[in-house]
Amino acid sequence: MGTRLRVLAAGDANNFRIIRLFAASAVILSHGYIVNGGYAAIARDPLERLTSIDSGELAVDIFFVTSGFLVTNSLLRRRDALDFLISRVLRITPALVVAVLVAALVVGPVTTELPLATYFRTRALYSYVVIDSLSISPFHFRYQLPGVFEHLPATGVVNAPLWTLPWEIWMYGALLLLFLIHGLGRAFPVILAAIVGVYSLVALGLVEMGTNGAIASRLLAFFFVGVAMARYAGRVTISLAVLAVVTMLFALVSLASHSAVLLPEWLGYAVLYVAYAPAMVVRRWSKGPDFSYGIYIYAYLVQQLLVWSIGPHAPLLNAAIALVLTAPLAAISWYCIEAPSLALKTRLRGRLAVRRAAKLESVATGGTIAERAA
Repeated sequence: MGTRLRVLAAGDANNFRIIRLFAASAVILSHGYIVNGGYAAIARDPLERLTSIDSGELAVDIFFVTSGFLVTNSLLRRRDALDFLISRVLRITPALVVAVLVAALVVGPVTTELPLATYFRTRALYSYVVIDSLSISPFHFRYQLPGVFEHLPATGVVNAPLWTLPWEIWMYGALLLLFLIHGLGRAFPVILAAIVGVYSLVALGLVEMGTNGAIASRLLAFFFVGVAMARYAGRVTISLAVLAVVTMLFALVSLASHSAVLLPEWLGYAVLYVAYAPAMVVRRWSKGPDFSYGIYIYAYLVQQLLVWSIGPHAPLLNAAIALVLTAPLAAISWYCIEAPSLALKTRLRGRLAVRRAAKLESVATGGTIAERAA
């Protein structure tokens, strides 16, 4: 027994806020090892030692599955490309721009080893602000500010997690393109099979695609598994029995192939089970502030500042302190930037609806007064 995903997704009760907070916290945990011991130290991450997938990597996968499902659900419900674009820009960009400016204009001047005049004359500063704020290309992302964090274990890296945002924006673009060319219809199973197939070949080690190719294949697979769950929500049943079968299949195939070839499918179902299974939903968390994005875009900066100020220390201690210190920043981001941006989105959506209705009425009545007079 179980309930169709479409029925559950039609309501407001879900655990997505909890899931995103968990994922953001997992990112902080994995980065606790990196900022205190360099990138090789990620091998000490508990999940990495157990599965060869570190906590931060799994968290990013969770974010992409969740994002793929939610934005597709919204797009298919409203079926409005302009609304989709406005919603995505207002959800990501305002808070991101502020986080980039905080790093460049507040943290940078305090921590740089360069004279301030030199720091503000350096072209790399303005390149960082423009490129990372726009998040247009994942291939030209900027990790460094002039003279900042140059002698820390994670050398010169200011805010590493932001690298995923250009990829997410590209996923939105790919989804919107498919929507506009009717690629979410009969052709979608073929497109999905191609995306998952490429990921599977890379995961099994049968195809070498280079770093960017491997990242793209992985993120596409997780995002579009989320898209598929939304696209076929009327056919997906959320039940513990199905989760048990999917988990067993995932475990058996992983052990036999020594790979995570079925991870996107398993994670996609597991995330949506946790999000919607009636027995698991915490209703008081279904609405209200969502601090996960603010935590995601500020925590690494805070973790680096901790190492810069007191030196390398225990990764778990770093993660715990960073989570406590980042929470107020995330709250400020939510109440001062993200929530007002979402309110603006709602107002713009209302205006678009009014204009669309007026246009339809104009067409139904033979055009505007000016048009009829002409």
